[in-house]
Amino acid sequence: MRRQIMTAALIFLFVSGLIWGKESYVAYADTPPAEGVFSGDVKVLKQEDGKYVVQVTVENSGEDFTGTVQAIFGAGFDNCAYNTEITLPAQGKKQFTFSVAERSVNTVYGLCGLNFIDETGEVIQSISLKDVFGNVRSGISVGILSDQYSDLTYMDADGEPFYIQGRNYPLSLVELDNDNLTGYLDGLYFLIIDRYNVSVLSEENIQAIQDWVSDGGWLILGTGAYAEQTLTGFGKDFIDVDLMDISEPGEENIASDNADKYGYYYNYVYDAGIDFTQMAIADINYNRMTANGPVSESKETPAVCCSLGDGTVTILYYSLGEKELQKLSTYMVQNIYQESMVNSGSYSYYPDAMNMENTGQRALSFIDSRNSDVDFTWLKVLVFVYVVLVGPVLYLILRKCKRSEWYWVGAPALGVLFIAGVYFFGRGVRVSEVKAYSVTVQQTNSNREETYFLAYCSGVKPWEIRLNDSYDTAGAGYRGYSYYFSSAAGTDDYYYIVDNDSDGLSVGIKPNGNFDNGFLYASGRAESKGAFSSEGLTGFDSSGNASGTATNGTGYDLAYMAIVSNTRIMVFSDVKAGETLDIEQAVTEGRCVYQSAPAYLDSLLHDMVCIYDNISYYEQEDMAALLIGIGTAMEKKKESNDIILITGVIKDYEKAVADKCNEISYGCLYSYIQAGTQTGRN
Repeated sequence: MRRQIMTAALIFLFVSGLIWGKESYVAYADTPPAEGVFSGDVKVLKQEDGKYVVQVTVENSGEDFTGTVQAIFGAGFDNCAYNTEITLPAQGKKQFTFSVAERSVNTVYGLCGLNFIDETGEVIQSISLKDVFGNVRSGISVGILSDQYSDLTYMDADGEPFYIQGRNYPLSLVELDNDNLTGYLDGLYFLIIDRYNVSVLSEENIQAIQDWVSDGGWLILGTGAYAEQTLTGFGKDFIDVDLMDISEPGEENIASDNADKYGYYYNYVYDAGIDFTQMAIADINYNRMTANGPVSESKETPAVCCSLGDGTVTILYYSLGEKELQKLSTYMVQNIYQESMVNSGSYSYYPDAMNMENTGQRALSFIDSRNSDVDFTWLKVLVFVYVVLVGPVLYLILRKCKRSEWYWVGAPALGVLFIAGVYFFGRGVRVSEVKAYSVTVQQTNSNREETYFLAYCSGVKPWEIRLNDSYDTAGAGYRGYSYYFSSAAGTDDYYYIVDNDSDGLSVGIKPNGNFDNGFLYASGRAESKGAFSSEGLTGFDSSGNASGTATNGTGYDLAYMAIVSNTRIMVFSDVKAGETLDIEQAVTEGRCVYQSAPAYLDSLLHDMVCIYDNISYYEQEDMAALLIGIGTAMEKKKESNDIILITGVIKDYEKAVADKCNEISYGCLYSYIQAGTQTGRN
């Protein structure tokens, strides 16, 4: 009988668990409504401050509608849904705008889906859109200055994405002339000058080009029969070359003599079928071998490449307008850009966005792992007490009272009390609300801040966190290497959620299981935070040493402060607000807790944060937050190698979440310093 009762109880508990554990989801319509009730369009108005301002236009040809318009942007594996509450009367039309985080969308494909969701949460109509980001797909802008622009249009590589700093973007050509050059120059990644007499440019435009290269621009010069026109317009202080000879079509030349070495994957001659003897080839001697940077002869393309300031000048031996070059494969076109890019001071591995995605995600996960330990001492004590009570204590008491047969009643009763005790004492460790870790990063003189989150909740229902009023943009944050591009943004195919309603802005996820992580991002308005400044602060010498002072003028006590020059880094502990740190003295005093020259951000994660080691001489979670600040600042650093980065991490920083949430927050402030100057550049 007792066995039957226990079996029935177990069955009851199992069935109850199935019922109670069942979670509800937003219901989606199995059958779509009649076509044509709603129509809609999405347009990108502008790009600024790491966000896109998006305008949505919707029309209603049916009955009055109150609900939500949901825009789902395709960003690959983790699509993001932006929800906006709306009331749309019959035969009505409305427009509204919102901000979309750049990292939440894929501008190459520009996919978008619009869902119309009624007040019950049911999707009543879906609309698929494409090329939403068509007007901002110039992610890699290439300026063309040529009298024969039509002969160079193939330099867009047939619209194929070009890989730069961890992202793939198409190449977009811009036709330039003497009048519009300066208006476009600052927005260009590459500038091609080919079959153009540079001497007709104004002095202001020539100087603007030179300054642009020095600041990190990538200049590509086509020569061939037009070598003299292209090269001599620049002063010797910028391009110091000797034009030795120009071959005539039909003659052997330096390119044809070395044709076999060009093209790592796609050989010019054997794959593309290009005959260098059929075009004019310039024989160029580049005299500036050491003044501004290294000069290298290309092994991929008939060209020479020189580093000038933070940028590069690539001089091709031929003109890109040659008909033979129309045979160039997409790869070889992209390779011309690639070689110019990677030989510059403005291109380093640090700003690699994909590298930062992975490193930032792991850094946040490490902070979580260091703060998520649960003390189960109470449970151990409770189990011990239960075992003692249900064993010898209960047995001896019943035996003394001569009621041994009551044991089968007393034991289950103690079991019920034990379960109640576990429930009562376990309330303190239940994750009933969203738990979030935030790192807010801001350049000290900027009026914008960016916040990166790792957040999760115990349930499987969609959840969100309400952001402070200062935030106006939100979306997906770090997503590691999960950049799998979808062919379409499905009606319910999304992971990240952004709600913009009367209560403000919120961001969250639609989890696939319990405790699914949401790597979230938000940006918004902020007040400037003072600045870091310096006196005589130098970059690191060959031995890795630095001198001068750095002053913490942020107004915050810093757990750690980092000085980064090129790829070398020093981290100092406990820098108070207003404190001036003498670098050499601080090293002597042992305040430099980390010093190295890692090649990659991921190396910093292992070496500086020591994610696999349990060290005690500095707080690893604080260092992980500092690493996120370093990576973000290096992503945005586009200035010369003479610019030093100073950044510091603040514990218990201003909270980013406005509603009920268990948030652990960090702040990272940074400034750029000109090496050797008396003050900071911010």
